Amino acid sequence: MSQPEHFDALVIGSGEGGKYLAWHLAKSGRRTAVVERKLIGGSCPNTNCLPSKNEIWSAKVADLVRRAEQFGMMTSPSNLDMTKVLAVRRAEQFGMMTSPSNLDMTKVLARKRAMIDGLIALHLELYTASGAELIMGAARFTAPKSVEVSLNDGGTRTLSGDRVFLNIGTHATIPGIPGLSDASPLTNVEALELDRLPSHLIVLGGGYVGLELAQAYRRFGAAVTVIESGPQLAAREDPDVAAAILPSRWGRCRPHPSQTRTCGFPASGSSRERFARGSVG
Repeated sequence: MSQPEHFDALVIGSGEGGKYLAWHLAKSGRRTAVVERKLIGGSCPNTNCLPSKNEIWSAKVADLVRRAEQFGMMTSPSNLDMTKVLAVRRAEQFGMMTSPSNLDMTKVLARKRAMIDGLIALHLELYTASGAELIMGAARFTAPKSVEVSLNDGGTRTLSGDRVFLNIGTHATIPGIPGLSDASPLTNVEALELDRLPSHLIVLGGGYVGLELAQAYRRFGAAVTVIESGPQLAAREDPDVAAAILPSRWGRCRPHPSQTRTCGFPASGSSRERFARGSVG
C-alpha cells in the first residue's frame, strides 16, 4: 500500500465548524484538507438556514403584494399612491405575478437555487484564497488518523493528518409515527424544493422550524395545519414567549375526537389561524 498523503490538519465535512477551522488553519500556514461528500459548505447554505430564509422572504413579498392596497397600491402595479409607499415593483423576482392571486412556485424555487449556486461559488473562492484543499468524496477510517476517500469523480485517495477533525453534521429524520414513513412525508429539505403550492400542508411539530415553514406556505396561499404534541408552541422558548405567539399569530384551537387539538390556516381569504396540540399516531 502506498503511503498516505499527509496533512497537518484533516477535516471530515465542510459544514459551519469545519470550513472556518480549515480556512483559518490553512491561512496560518498549516497544510489542510477538507473532505466533503456532497454539500459544499454544509447544510446551512444548501438545504437549511439560508434557503429557508430565501423562501420566507419570497413568502413575505407574496403577503405584501396580497395586501398591497393597505400600503397604497391599487390592483394594477402601475398605480401608486405615494402617500402610502410599498416597493412591490420587483414582485416577479420573488414569484409573484401582476395579480396578487397568482404565484409561480417555479420562480420561487429558481430564486432560491440561484442563491445557493452563488454561495457555493463563494465557498470555492474562499477555499482557493485560504489554501485549504477541498476534496469531494466519502471518507472512511482505515487506521488512526488515516482515511480512504472514495472520490466523487472516481478513484480513491488515502489521507492522514496530525490532527483529524470530525465535522459530519446532521440530517433530517422521520419520527417513528406508525405509517408515516410509508406516506413519504417531506422533510425540510424536500419542502424547500417544492415547485408547486400544495393545497394543504400539515406540519408535524410546532418548533421554530415548523412555524416558519407554516407561516411561509400560508403566505404563499396554502392551507396549513400545525400539529404539536407538547404543551406549547415553540417548546424550547420560555412559556411567556410561547404564550405571546399563540394569540397573536395562531388564533383559536378546536378539540379533535382523538384528543388531539387540531387547528390550522384556512385555505384562503380569512386571516384566522389555528394551532394543533396533542399526540399523533
